Order: sequence, then C-alpha cells, then structure tokens
Amino acid sequence: MKREWNVTDGMGNMHHITYKAGGFGGAKYIIDNDTYKCKSKNWFVMLADVQISMPGADCNLVVVGNSVRLAVNGTYLDDGTPYEPVRNLPGWVNVMITICGIAGFLGAKFVGLILSVFVDMFSIKFCLKGKNGAAIGLFVGFLVLIVVWIIVQFLFLI
Repeated sequence: MKREWNVTDGMGNMHHITYKAGGFGGAKYIIDNDTYKCKSKNWFVMLADVQISMPGADCNLVVVGNSVRLAVNGTYLDDGTPYEPVRNLPGWVNVMITICGIAGFLGAKFVGLILSVFVDMFSIKFCLKGKNGAAIGLFVGFLVLIVVWIIVQFLFLI
C-alpha cells in the first residue's frame, strides 16, 4: 500500500510525503526523497504517530493498521477533522491476545484460533478508541464461549 501527499510549508515550498507499507524491509515514509523507517508501537498491529517538522507546518503521519492519514497543523487532510494523538495500547491487551489465541487453539483447534483472531482485531479497535470496557467484555465473552465449548465436548465424548 502506498499513500502520497503534497504539503506546502509556511515558506511556500512544496514537500512530497510518501508512506509505503512494509514488506520485508518494513514500513517507511519518504519526505522529499529522504527515506525513514516507520516503527510500530505495538507487536500485533501497525501503530505509529510520526511527527514531521517543516518550517511553518507541523505534520503528523498517523498509521493505525491499514489506515494511513496525514495531519497538517492539527487538521487531517482527508476529512478535515482535528488531529488526535494515537493512544498506545495498554500492556494487558497483548497478554489477553496471547491468552485468547492459546485458549482458542487448545479449546476448539483452528476454528477457535480463527475466532480469536477476530476477537483480537475488534478488541484492538475498541482499545484504540478508548473503549477498554468493551474490549475486556469481548475477551471475557470469548473465554466463556471456549469454556462452554470444552464442557460440551467433554460431556458428549463420555
């Protein structure tokens, strides 16, 4: 995936900003032919908020998963909404993602693992929006579902 923007700074100079999603080299952003690595703040999802300073223009390149946006002077270029810094995911989310993946695989094999991936995706979205209670509810609901599935399997196998 590649996104490109042209930004004019306070001096009237045009700057070309490009974001390229990672392959083997990782994600990177290019400012006027200068290439920089874009490092994620999370293990499971691409989460980056890069400050780009230009004379008279403060830019923020915001990457959340597959969504890439550029904010110039506090306003996103794509829809004109005000810029908000990206929240870091709490550490407990990574622990719960791991627990759900292991429990899903042990409880229901590959179907449980696939369901845990969907639970993880939605819980990450909830946490990024600041809805931690919904993410916890989703994790607990999934774990209860896996426990019920294990009990049903145990009762019908005997």
